[in-house]
Amino acid sequence: MALHKQTAYVALPDRVLAVDTANGAARTAVTAEAEPLTKLTPNLENGLPAPFITDGESPLVLTTFFVHQPGVGTRAPRVFLEFTAIPTAAGAAPWRVPLELPEWTKESRSPVASSVVGVSGKVAVFTLSPTQSTFSSAATTYAVDLDSHRVLWTKDLFRAASVTGGIVTGEKWDKTDSDYSAVAGYDLATAAEKWRAEDRINLQVTPAGPHLILATAKNKSDFRIQYRQFLDPATGTVKRDLSDDLPGSDCAHDGASTIVCAGRGFESYVWAVDDTSGAVRWQLPDKNAGRIAPQVTAVWHGRIYGKTADGPLALDARTGADLPTRPGIAPYLVNEYTGLALSESDDALTAYPTNG
Repeated sequence: MALHKQTAYVALPDRVLAVDTANGAARTAVTAEAEPLTKLTPNLENGLPAPFITDGESPLVLTTFFVHQPGVGTRAPRVFLEFTAIPTAAGAAPWRVPLELPEWTKESRSPVASSVVGVSGKVAVFTLSPTQSTFSSAATTYAVDLDSHRVLWTKDLFRAASVTGGIVTGEKWDKTDSDYSAVAGYDLATAAEKWRAEDRINLQVTPAGPHLILATAKNKSDFRIQYRQFLDPATGTVKRDLSDDLPGSDCAHDGASTIVCAGRGFESYVWAVDDTSGAVRWQLPDKNAGRIAPQVTAVWHGRIYGKTADGPLALDARTGADLPTRPGIAPYLVNEYTGLALSESDDALTAYPTNG
C-alpha cells in the first residue's frame, strides 16, 4: 500500500482500494477493466507492488493490472497489461493505457511482476520482470507520458530501478539468459543510452535518494571480488565505494539530505550517508558507545522509526542520535497525517494520527 494524506491506497490483483485512515472506511478506487489474470502476478506471500503516488498539485496513483480479454467471433483472446492512473482529486476519472505483453512473458518459468519505478516531470517509468532472480534477464521497461496517455518508448532486456531527473537507471543485458549485466543510464524522454558501466555478475541496482543509486555486484572473472558502490545516475561515476562493515542494501531517503540503509546478519545494522557525496555520517551498532542497531521500519522527514527488544524508538536520520520522545509505535508507512503499524500479537494493521 501507499499513503497520500489520510488515504491508504491498497493494491490487489483486480483493483485498488482507497482506505480512509481516520475511520477505516474503504472504497474501490478503480478496478481492472478487463478480466484480471492473477497467475502472472506475484504469489500472495510475496504480495503485490505498492501503487506509486506522484508529486505535484494534481497527484496520481499509478498501478498496473494483468488482464485477459476473451475471444469474440474471429477475434482471438489475448492477455495484456493495463497501466492505470487514478487521480486523487475527488470526482476525477481514472484512465488506462493498454499494453501488449512482450513475448518472453508467455514462456517465463517464473511469475511475472510489474511495478512503477518512478516519475519525473510528466513521464512515468514501469518495468516488467520475473519475480525470481534466476530468470532476471527477461525484463522490459516502459515510459508513459502522463499528459498524452501514450507510451513514449519500450526497452527490452532492461530492468529500470530508479528515475532521477531526466535519467532512468537500471540493469541492462546484451542478450536473453546472459550471465552478465551492467548498470546503465538512459534518457527519460528518448531512451538514448547516456552511459553504461562494465559487465558484472549478480548485479542489483536500487534507488538511493534523488542524487545517487546503489549498485552491488561481483566481478565476472573473479567472484571473490565484490562491489558495493554509490553511483551518480547522470554519469555513472562512482561516488563512494562501501566498506564491508556497512552491510545491507535496503536504503531509503529521509526526505531531507540523508540516505538510511539497513541490513541484517547475526545482528541488525543501520548506517547513513550524505545523499549527494555518499560520505558516511554514522553507523550502528557502536560497541564503544554501547549502542545496538534497531530494526528499521520507516524513514521520513529526517526521522528513522524502528524497534528493538525494548520497544519502538526514533532516531535522528542525520546524526543517528536517539530522539527524546519515543513514538509509541514503529510505523511501516508514515506521513504528516497518519502512521500505519502492525500489532505484535496478530499482525493487525492499525492507523495512528501523527503530529505533522
